[in-house]
Amino acid sequence: MLFDLTPKEDRRDFFDREREIESVKSLSSPITLVLGLRRTGKSSVLRIALNELGVPSVYVDLRKFEDRAYIPYKDFLLEVEKEVRKLTKRFPSLFDFLRGIKGVNVAGNGITFNWGKKDRLNFGDLLEALNDWAEERVVVAFDEAQDLINLRGADLLNPLAYAFDNLRKVKMVMSGSEMRLLYRFLGVDNPKSPLFGRAMNEVELKPFTREESVEFLRRGFEEAKVEFREHERAYEELGGIPGWLTYFGYYHANTRDFDESVRRTIRRAKELVLEEFENFLSKRPIARGRYLAIMRKVAEGCSRWSEIKRALELHEGREINDSEVYNYINSLMESSWIAKDEEKEVYCPAEKLIARAFKD
Repeated sequence: MLFDLTPKEDRRDFFDREREIESVKSLSSPITLVLGLRRTGKSSVLRIALNELGVPSVYVDLRKFEDRAYIPYKDFLLEVEKEVRKLTKRFPSLFDFLRGIKGVNVAGNGITFNWGKKDRLNFGDLLEALNDWAEERVVVAFDEAQDLINLRGADLLNPLAYAFDNLRKVKMVMSGSEMRLLYRFLGVDNPKSPLFGRAMNEVELKPFTREESVEFLRRGFEEAKVEFREHERAYEELGGIPGWLTYFGYYHANTRDFDESVRRTIRRAKELVLEEFENFLSKRPIARGRYLAIMRKVAEGCSRWSEIKRALELHEGREINDSEVYNYINSLMESSWIAKDEEKEVYCPAEKLIARAFKD
């Protein structure tokens, strides 16, 4: 169902994104990046692609760590262990390739990873074992991979670079809502990064256009057997983020009340946006007030750099160094809270309901 609020795993329950799904399935590069704003359908595209590929896969959902200032290597390994255990249940032959790896304990049909300093599992050794075991391909997928920038206690970039260059059967897929932050984690433009200069397949999910939004709503209400004629008005109120349109469709299918469904959608959007922004602020407690001041300023209307600086100085009651203002704006852009309109040289909320969340 198009108006189901959970991530989709079957293409029949998903709208459009045919090209994006096929691009992910091509696995045309050792690393594929699935990029887009929050609630544009990245998790669904990733899950559908993995299901349709039909190859062995390890899917690690890093969203559970988004409210943490850092991720201990122990917690990361425990998540990977859980997913590898699922894989061994489907493919018992994998045990033979894991047995004997430093940091892996195999007993009967059970498997555990060591995460302490002594005999700790190296992630690169795990990738190499998967490569040796796979007949054709094996996919390792990280949902919201930018959160790996907060990993502590181990370096993943060297194992990823080694796999990129040497492990032909291992394909990695990484989704990211905070696109610039994901680029910074991978270091593809950083000469000091092991992944510097590597060409990756990038699949970007953009918000729906007006026409796509109208068609999405038309099909969803047709599927729900609900008569609906205010598609354009819904787009004007909510914009083209698929997740918000899905909430609206779900509410309207149950209430048959347009205005109430819009109110509920905006209320839910505000709850989610502010909760996610709290997670962002929790990693930056000292500058909390400044980030809020910037978001409130751009929510009033797209703002020039000088206008943002002036708003910050009014908030603080003192002058603020230019480099500090640049760093705050850059952090918000990295995490996809604001975007720059290069032509007009202004900064705007990344999408309509982010603006509503900070304006109301």
